[in-house]
Amino acid sequence: MRIAHLDTGRDWRGGQGQVLLLMRELARGGHEQRLLAPSGPLLDRARAAGFEVHAWPSRGELDLPAMAAAHGVLRRFGPSIAHLHSAHAHALGVAPARRAGVPGVVVARRVDFRVRQNLFSRLKYALPVDRYLCISEGVRSAMRESGVPESRLALVPSGIDLASVRAAGAAAAPDLRTLCGLPADARIVGTVASLAPHKNHALLLEAAAIVCAAEPQVHFVWLGEGGERAALEARRSALGLAARVHLPALDEEARALMTQFEVFCLSSYLEGLCTSLLDAQALGVPIVATAVGGVPEVVADGETGALVRTLEPQALAATLLAALRDPAARARWAAQAGASVERFAIARTAARTLEEYARVLTERSRT
Repeated sequence: MRIAHLDTGRDWRGGQGQVLLLMRELARGGHEQRLLAPSGPLLDRARAAGFEVHAWPSRGELDLPAMAAAHGVLRRFGPSIAHLHSAHAHALGVAPARRAGVPGVVVARRVDFRVRQNLFSRLKYALPVDRYLCISEGVRSAMRESGVPESRLALVPSGIDLASVRAAGAAAAPDLRTLCGLPADARIVGTVASLAPHKNHALLLEAAAIVCAAEPQVHFVWLGEGGERAALEARRSALGLAARVHLPALDEEARALMTQFEVFCLSSYLEGLCTSLLDAQALGVPIVATAVGGVPEVVADGETGALVRTLEPQALAATLLAALRDPAARARWAAQAGASVERFAIARTAARTLEEYARVLTERSRT
């Protein structure tokens, strides 16, 4: 099968990681692929992996030159499927794919909020998309509640390369306590997430103040970058937490650093699925997370981690303190999560994706 992947992300985030993992897995099955993406980490890594790539700069969701460029690539390549991986790719890629005669068009949906009801969104979701591939049931429910027909929705969970994650976790890495200037006996509550509003680090800061007052050895380490850094650093100082909450830049060795967390904490208020949770489970790191979006599909409360069902700092702090004070529970969560995470292997994601490609093409052949 010939498959064209279109993505507009300029940074390396979870969505871009999923594109590359999927391409690699599909390549193992002999499928021919092309990637259209702007200059940046995804394009560079896909090229280095041996894929044919096309630089595809875009500006917003009404970029006519970008649409024309996509049409040219798709017409020459002649794919069976155009897989649009980002919100802007959704807006820019459907019309060029249809004009180029691509039989099947699918869109990845990675966010768990409802479709906006403004005129542009209504027009965008009226485009002739065959299938929205939702990364969690939470995402699919939000799409269903937005009025997208059930027949156009499919559940295709994100995945990780379990062997690669575990190998990266076992690799040599700097000592996280030394890296952040922490005492040798520091207990680390860690997070790997972009410093973006929906990750809700502001909530985690408020909870950290409570935890640090109760447990003097606990330090929080956040591995991530994003537009919220300055505001979070200012709030950290206002709360008197500069010596207890540490924000080193996201490191290529993040997975090896994660293994040094006593607890992995995710405080998001929106979350499609979060592959960092999958990484933590594969690496044996116990999890405390907010029960939003697709997170409960990854973390079973009391079995493979602990879930916080209210977005309140007191509740998050209480759950973190309970986890820190119960090593037996943490060990049990980690052991059970190490088994349950196998269902999120990237091979399964690729197999489900191919199933939906095939169904779309079968449906198209009947019309």
